[in-house]
Amino acid sequence: MKNATSGALIALCLLVLGVAVTQRDLSGNPLGPLRLPAAQFVVTSAHDAGPGTLRDAILAADRLSSRAHVEIAVERITIESALPALTNPHGVDLDARANAGTIDAEHLTSGAVLQLNSPASTVRGLKMRNPNGTGVIVNAASAVLDSLTVSDSKVGILLAPAASGSTIRGGTFEHDETAVLAEPGIRDLTLQGDTFRGSSRAGFWFVSAAVKAESPQLAAADAAGARERARIVDCTFIENAAGMVLANQATLVEKSHFTGNHDSAVLVLGGDVRIEDSEIRATRGTAISVTSGRSVHLAHNTLADNTATAIMARDSGVTIEHNELTHNGAGIVAIVTGDAGVPVIRDNTISGTAGDAIVAIGGAAVVERNQVLQNHGAALRVLDLATASGRVKADPHLKANVFKGNGIDTPVAGVYPLKNAP
Repeated sequence: MKNATSGALIALCLLVLGVAVTQRDLSGNPLGPLRLPAAQFVVTSAHDAGPGTLRDAILAADRLSSRAHVEIAVERITIESALPALTNPHGVDLDARANAGTIDAEHLTSGAVLQLNSPASTVRGLKMRNPNGTGVIVNAASAVLDSLTVSDSKVGILLAPAASGSTIRGGTFEHDETAVLAEPGIRDLTLQGDTFRGSSRAGFWFVSAAVKAESPQLAAADAAGARERARIVDCTFIENAAGMVLANQATLVEKSHFTGNHDSAVLVLGGDVRIEDSEIRATRGTAISVTSGRSVHLAHNTLADNTATAIMARDSGVTIEHNELTHNGAGIVAIVTGDAGVPVIRDNTISGTAGDAIVAIGGAAVVERNQVLQNHGAALRVLDLATASGRVKADPHLKANVFKGNGIDTPVAGVYPLKNAP
């Protein structure tokens, strides 16, 4: 009796196993995404639609009442229309195996390749080629995009305000118009270890019109750098039109590298920004340009071999300290046309500049404890600002600077006329 019972159990197990592994027709073609234990689906077809395809797997994952895992096992998938959005409320993990997961979207005429509406979802290892529009739209919180490659898109990744708490890490973005675009309102966004190359507009774009702070407490927190909406860490920006464009969105940039960007490495058009421990080289235009910044902090950066000005600040509350500037076209230029802010330039080392090391135009910039050595132009040029309504006197506060071995070591005075000035 005992042997008969054991035999029956073995037969039942074999029957269940047979059902699990024979989800194919007689010719061996898949009947649908292979369902594995723990709500997993494996993509086995390279076609746009039908059994075993990525499209079919996403639809199946969205129907689940638990978290889903979709794994791509084919090398290349060509799609004709946008894939279904990931909408499973419990989240979806979408992974590509090694040497798999390239999505060719050249024939996609509208819409995004992929849209994430499932909170806390992950996408790993996908490679998207030739999206005519957007590669990925993230419209849910706490998404993780890991080791994603997007090339030749209008927008590589679009992050909606609902994508707060999301992370993009280890990604590669090549020859996109804008690689990553974050919409106003998003919070706690992290970019870490990503590479942006050849963007025709910008590698990272995070821009909004100036708005009033939600409360005095939040305004104070923003000013203290406690509430950066985005953190850019250990990223690389190579030969983009602009590496980053930031406006009125508190952002921290640290330990990042900018090389050979065309118009600017970082363009700040207002708001609070911190750039720290980063390296900016061979920019063809102004390396860091700040206009109407409220609380901008540039510290412990290396700026070298930039063709034009290393740092330009206009009407901004900006602190520039502990930076090393070498062999740039010009060093630091601070322009003050009114009462927008007082530039603070201190404890920097500036050497080998083709033109002037520090230029203070209008206002009362603080210039102290800088080492200004062996630049070809003037160590410090002080220029009154001539405007249509009169002249803004330049009266910088100078303290304990070292000017040595420059083309001119003593401060040079003059006038800088604005356009349409008398």
